[in-house]
Amino acid sequence: MNRSKLLKYRKKLGIRGETAAEKLYRTLGYRIFERNWRCKAGELDLVASDGEKFVFAEVKSLRHRQGARPELNLSSHQRRRNFRAARIYQKSSYVRGIPGSFDLVTVIFRGPFLISIRRFKDYMPELPPLEDA
Repeated sequence: MNRSKLLKYRKKLGIRGETAAEKLYRTLGYRIFERNWRCKAGELDLVASDGEKFVFAEVKSLRHRQGARPELNLSSHQRRRNFRAARIYQKSSYVRGIPGSFDLVTVIFRGPFLISIRRFKDYMPELPPLEDA
């Protein structure tokens, strides 16, 4: 597969995973505020709220392979970028005074079928609320 086709395939796979994660959060009663929110520090795949706190969710998607573990594709560099992006989101929006937490959602597909979706709550320390200045 040439590089262009590979990148398109990965992008489609990522979109499918984010859609599955969004459905999961909606099913759990969360309100989705953002999807693929970007800033200089990074990107937040999903920003959701259960009414008490905001959840910044990182979504990792893979095609099914024996022993596939999407959570292993989350580097420490990406964790730092997620934390910084979440802090910027807090500062630039209406979430002051509300704590944030970080979830990791892993999604595995076999062909067109979703075969696994797992939510790892609080994969990083909680983001303390910002107080109004």
